[in-house]
Amino acid sequence: MKSKKILISLFLPLMLTGCMLNTGIDILLSPPKLDARQEHIYNALKSYTGDNISLKYPKTGKNLSAFIIEDIDGDSDDEAIVFYKKNVAKTADNPLRINILDSSDSNWHSVYDHPVDGNELEQVEVTKLGDSEKTNIIVGYSLINRSEKKISIYDYSDGKLRTTLGGVPYSFFDTTDLNNDGLKELFTATVSTGSEQAAAELYYLYKNGKYKCSEETFDGNYIKYHKISCSLSGEKKLFLDCETPGGEIATEVLTADEQGNLLKVFSPDAKKHETIRPPAYLSQDIDNDGEIEIPVVEFCDGYDENSENAVYFTSWYGVENKKLKFKYKSYCSITDEYVFMIPAEWFGKVTACNNIAENELSLLSGSDPETAEEIFTVKVVSGNEKMIISEKDDYILLRTRGDKSFFLKINKNNPLALSFEELMMKFKFE
Repeated sequence: MKSKKILISLFLPLMLTGCMLNTGIDILLSPPKLDARQEHIYNALKSYTGDNISLKYPKTGKNLSAFIIEDIDGDSDDEAIVFYKKNVAKTADNPLRINILDSSDSNWHSVYDHPVDGNELEQVEVTKLGDSEKTNIIVGYSLINRSEKKISIYDYSDGKLRTTLGGVPYSFFDTTDLNNDGLKELFTATVSTGSEQAAAELYYLYKNGKYKCSEETFDGNYIKYHKISCSLSGEKKLFLDCETPGGEIATEVLTADEQGNLLKVFSPDAKKHETIRPPAYLSQDIDNDGEIEIPVVEFCDGYDENSENAVYFTSWYGVENKKLKFKYKSYCSITDEYVFMIPAEWFGKVTACNNIAENELSLLSGSDPETAEEIFTVKVVSGNEKMIISEKDDYILLRTRGDKSFFLKINKNNPLALSFEELMMKFKFE
């Protein structure tokens, strides 16, 4: 992509393969209904705290329940971890607390209660780390301003909760086996703040209870992490989609060696604007081969930064030998959530036009959208329009998803035209 920025005003901040954006659980009109086991635990908690409490739900991550029920002390029986706030706490007290409950003869009772290190609960993971046999409770908190987040790690044994790592700043965290040794590490990423560079850290927990920390800093001035993806084949790599101060996305790629040291696989050159694109375009495994690809947006032939209703193609890049490697070209519809993978034999021969009023996208043979010949048109309709479209204009139903129907009309006279079956295989839908 050239050094000039592509500005796209109508993009929505959604992902083509799932969503990892934070959801504010607190804004729900009513809390989720508790099952019978959770109800018993909740009643046992209120027997200890009194009725005037509010359960707190993690906002992101794998555990989104107020009740995490696992064997955290290795005694082969489950314990319950519950986060809550006292509704009448004194101003000097931190109202957010953690309570551990255990059961005997199917009766639950509180065995440990303590204030935690933050004001709001963001994320909770319960897992083993490194070669330690301890089960860790990894908790991400936000402080009063909600923009500052920290991690505390606890283990529970002999009826006590111990802090093994506390006050670690983070913007994103997850647990993963990054070096494929069969043992998990804690991965964290932080944004740029003042004089501090954006960075990533990997924590490994030894049997003796000590942590090893490996860090890599980023040259990019990143203010947010939109998505972190992990490749599943070959060398395991983390792809971090990072937001720049200008609201665009760049991608950093990391891995770890056998000793658990964090290593950069690819870091974009800011001067070349490598991997820079609008925030709706996030890394994903576009071809389902277990490897993550990075999308980069470019103008279709016949458009530039001055064009009204400009149309864009998306190129997809893998990373090899610390460099980007081109793999595919596509058209991505952010609004309607589909991707058309452009055949290699069409490269350099096609452009596109978008009829926004009719919700139609046409692939054209040629370089001038005004004169190029249609190869095919995709039309997306909702509701009863489906019946009208299916009866006219040679449209063939391609896909139905919810209230939307996707129709395809092929210009069989165009030399580049493919059969309906061939074109259908080139589409990817959410």
